Amino acid sequence: MAAQQPWTGIQVETSFFPLSFFLYLCTPTIVIDGVAHRRAWGTHSFQLPGGMHNVRIFFGYLFMSKCGDNAINVVVQPNCIHRIKFEMPPWMFSRGSIRELPPYIFAHQ
Repeated sequence: MAAQQPWTGIQVETSFFPLSFFLYLCTPTIVIDGVAHRRAWGTHSFQLPGGMHNVRIFFGYLFMSKCGDNAINVVVQPNCIHRIKFEMPPWMFSRGSIRELPPYIFAHQ
């Protein structure tokens, strides 16, 4: 039986301050290299080739079309899942916090 090959890409987690529960009514947009993906709050995986990728995250809120807008560049390595965490603070007019967490690395067999 052939072993399943690990995939390469990024895993994006979006979250917000717990008392801002009304943000459940907003849907974040994750833009990877100019391609927009609307996803619910939570963790989502995107398979990508190795190399530099730009990740931008924002959501619409009332009269603001890009609330929390922030971006990060990620260098995707082969056999790795790079993890990005976006957190929206309670102040709606600020940028969301975006950072890269340690990646999941798959050892060669």
